[in-house]
Amino acid sequence: MDSRIAYIDDELSFKEALSKLEQSDKLYIDLEFDKNHYRYGFNLCLMQVYDGKTCYLIDPLGSLKIDSIFPILENPEIEKVCFAFGEDIRLLHHIGCQPKNVLDLAVVRTLLNKPTLSLSNSLVEELGLEAQSSQQKSNWFARPLTAEQIQYAAEDVFDLPKLRDVLMAELEKMGRTEWMEQEQQQFESEDWTIGAEPEIVPFKDRKQLTMREWIRYSLLMEYRDYLSSKLNRPSYKVIDKNIFIDFAKNPEKVNRWTTIKRVHPKIRNEKVEAKLKSLLAEAEKTIQDDNIKKDQSSRPQITSEQKMRNAQVRKKIVHAKNNVFLPIKELLKKEYGEHFSNYLLSNRRIVGIVSGNIKLLDYQKQLLNQYKNALNISDSKYF
Repeated sequence: MDSRIAYIDDELSFKEALSKLEQSDKLYIDLEFDKNHYRYGFNLCLMQVYDGKTCYLIDPLGSLKIDSIFPILENPEIEKVCFAFGEDIRLLHHIGCQPKNVLDLAVVRTLLNKPTLSLSNSLVEELGLEAQSSQQKSNWFARPLTAEQIQYAAEDVFDLPKLRDVLMAELEKMGRTEWMEQEQQQFESEDWTIGAEPEIVPFKDRKQLTMREWIRYSLLMEYRDYLSSKLNRPSYKVIDKNIFIDFAKNPEKVNRWTTIKRVHPKIRNEKVEAKLKSLLAEAEKTIQDDNIKKDQSSRPQITSEQKMRNAQVRKKIVHAKNNVFLPIKELLKKEYGEHFSNYLLSNRRIVGIVSGNIKLLDYQKQLLNQYKNALNISDSKYF
């Protein structure tokens, strides 16, 4: 193993590592995690923290009290350097850690009008390094980790110091460091709990089900989630959801439960079958009590007033997009480049701005106002 790597899986070595890490002014971090692929839920499998000398591979799956490192990650005096950290910070919030002073170099690249690339390809482009083979699809729950996994995990942070220096020097030269500071503040203040938990009953499945079927399906899917948590397996590996869609449409098929394929063998038994039958009976009671008609749609009914309001909102978005945002975007593209203009005024962001769901940062408002004035656009209510 590389002499710069320290594998931490006991409390004594963890305590020693923490005493060194808390003295750093910059830490380079990455996480390896599993999100409903090998096990149930959103799970941290490995934390890589590099202080410029040693890469500490911190193993959270044993006896370590991983929350001991949270105060260091939450210390605003220590800069945490990372790359494309969205899902990572979502996981940290999920387990109770709210990092501060996070510098995401992927965002820095965007502000420099660079295309969206993986870390490996960014290192090729910026530093001329060779791309390493990916281990992202590895089973990071497996122990012991392979030599390849250990090296891959460490390599993810070893080159972050050089990458930071190159990108931040370029950002400073272009006078955009304040932009990044504003992006950092927004990044840290976001609600990262959204998306951490799986959608137990996929809302999109409503379109193929009547209200009666949806009531049955919802109860069955909630039970699937319960069984998955007990087995510590992703739901899709426990029961194929299409089986429950079929049961929702044809409840009598539950009688074949013990012979159905695409079901985990530990739950293909009479006890689970009895529970499924009781859930379907509960659903039938709800259907009768609520007088749900046979072909009643499961989709929320929209009143004529709501339809009119929705049409007005769509019309407002189209008008603002064509008369305000797209003309500004063209000027932004000429001066700042295609990648930055697509970031600042993506279709999603334009819709969010017009509908009031997205608030612009100060630097973004200044840029848009600058081009609004240059184009003599009178409509300024959006920024």
